[in-house]
Amino acid sequence: MSKIVAIAFNTFKEAVRNRVLYVLLFFAIIVLLGAWVVSSLAIFGADKIVRDFGVASINIISVLIAVFVGVGLVYNDLDKKTIYTIISKPISRWQFLVGKFLGLLLTIVVNILFMTFFFLAVLYFRDYTSEESMTSAIMTAADGTYRNPSGAETLMYYVGSIFKSLANSILNVVSLGFYSSEVTAGVMRASMLTMLEMTVVTAFAVLFSSFSSPTLSAFMTIIVFLVGRANEDLYYFADLIQRKAGGVEALQGGQALTYWFSLAASHVSPNLAVFDQREAISQFMPVEISAYSAAYALVYAGCVLAIATIVFNRRNFK
Repeated sequence: MSKIVAIAFNTFKEAVRNRVLYVLLFFAIIVLLGAWVVSSLAIFGADKIVRDFGVASINIISVLIAVFVGVGLVYNDLDKKTIYTIISKPISRWQFLVGKFLGLLLTIVVNILFMTFFFLAVLYFRDYTSEESMTSAIMTAADGTYRNPSGAETLMYYVGSIFKSLANSILNVVSLGFYSSEVTAGVMRASMLTMLEMTVVTAFAVLFSSFSSPTLSAFMTIIVFLVGRANEDLYYFADLIQRKAGGVEALQGGQALTYWFSLAASHVSPNLAVFDQREAISQFMPVEISAYSAAYALVYAGCVLAIATIVFNRRNFK
């Protein structure tokens, strides 16, 4: 176990030094701020837009981190010949892969927490500086009449809102979403579901990087993610084909090929829709993390890592 932990932390340190990671994080901050700008242009449903946009951005950036950082995990060790030093020590190949997987997953989790913290701060600050909140706080006198605050008062209110937003965002993240307001309810839990989803995606990134080049690994990982998100649609598509034909027995030629391919893809590919709570977030509905979703992510990732180990054990580094 200590060997796996050592490899995991070393992988984490390598990932942190990766410039691509900082580019993606910077892009994430710009996108999350953009969610605020986009919501301000909406006539109706601005709150729903900013929540949906923000959660989707965190999910997409997390996938990009898994792809562009993860696909080079094993390849870099092969390219730099450091793999020979590693396998010459009393470290099993499965321990090496699991350590790489946990290191990358730790990197993604830390970045998801950072992005979630920033997004929560944006939501809190947006709520504090809304017209209703500012009217109640600094534009209403003690006798209930309207007053025109000075520029200094307005500036102090904005500065105070920034610090309050950061403090509440920290408490929200640390409490895993149990400390939240109406405007931030469910966001932290949606991020936790994204972490479970990235467990599966990261496992595939490690699998592909164990036998392929970074470019091909990135392409295949993205394909798995897209197919996984469309998993339920593939199943319904296959069911629609056979119902239109009057049953499976009536399928012929291209119809039969399309049906069996769609059905097989829906059963083999990961069902990442299990972790998608964007609709619940945008509609201010409760976001639940079921035992099924957690078990599904861990079991599926475990199976993918087992396949990666078998493939990696068959590689000859001589």
